[in-house]
Amino acid sequence: MMDRIENFVNEFTDRDMSWWPLLFLRPAKDRDIDNLLQLKLTLIWGSSLGILFLLIHFPRIGTSTIANIVFAMLLGWVLFFVGYRLTAAYFWNRRARRLRGA
Repeated sequence: MMDRIENFVNEFTDRDMSWWPLLFLRPAKDRDIDNLLQLKLTLIWGSSLGILFLLIHFPRIGTSTIANIVFAMLLGWVLFFVGYRLTAAYFWNRRARRLRGA
């Protein structure tokens, strides 16, 4: 069962489209997605998620306070980092270890 989930997730993460516009950050299939790489991804995608939270909760310009903006960005970063670590990075790293023979 876990192998089927891994294959499904890695089939998606192997696509160029899944890494756009950060295709240059994609590691080789036998290299782990480490915390530094994931922080770089979080800066882009977690920030995008934070902005989405702002747009959903404060759709009118000028209704956001600094505290709301900071909270939305932190929430986006944390949710992306944890969610990515538990899904895509986990299965990518599982395959990478196997390919390295570790």
